[in-house]
Amino acid sequence: MLRHPAYFGFSCFSIGTQLLLANPICLVGYVFAMRAFFKERIRVEEEALMRMYPEYKDYRKRVPVCMPFIG
Repeated sequence: MLRHPAYFGFSCFSIGTQLLLANPICLVGYVFAMRAFFKERIRVEEEALMRMYPEYKDYRKRVPVCMPFIG
């Protein structure tokens, strides 16, 4: 179980395409760009979810983000 499966899937897809194409420069760029984008996006979304759904705090404790350097 993941807290953000669509973000995780997109990250795997993006990194996977660069690995498949053997494109190390874009691979590094993708990793840094996605980390910056998703770290902020997840923070904003989770703050909103905690305001809207008080039980989301318990869900956060049980379910990991499973994205490197995030959460």
